[in-house]
Amino acid sequence: MSGNMIAALDGEFRAAMRLLASGVALVTTLDAAGAPCGIAMTAFMSLSMEPPSLLLAINRTASLLAPLEDNGRFAVNILAADQAAACQTFVTTAPGQRFGTLDWWMEDGLPLVESCVATILCRVEQTADFGSHRVVTGVVEKVTVGGGEPLVYVDGRYGRVSVDG
Repeated sequence: MSGNMIAALDGEFRAAMRLLASGVALVTTLDAAGAPCGIAMTAFMSLSMEPPSLLLAINRTASLLAPLEDNGRFAVNILAADQAAACQTFVTTAPGQRFGTLDWWMEDGLPLVESCVATILCRVEQTADFGSHRVVTGVVEKVTVGGGEPLVYVDGRYGRVSVDG
């Protein structure tokens, strides 16, 4: 394929993926010094029920990747619809200062975000590179369901789920 065809395909693919509504989570861990670190993600999904596991796709340049791999454990904090502003503040703040922007606590050796609809604690099972991302498989260690409406991200905007019926 020519460079122009690849650029066109990239643009079309990006436009199509913007139309896919996704849940929003803050994925968190501790770095080697014990400081909390995290990023907002929409690229996560359940993988298997046996064993309970999930999959993350993390850009290899993300500030979270090295600490997550070094720690070997992480938390997926699935955000509530009323946490859109907090999420935006988190992502626009320098990585070392993000946890000063929200309410959180430590549990089972991981930083957890308050008021989430669910929190899933995992240990890293395996990783693999694909393109610009590292695919991380996590085996679930603990789940807490808080309830409420989940935050959704679609077409560059935060929103709420609307379910028919």
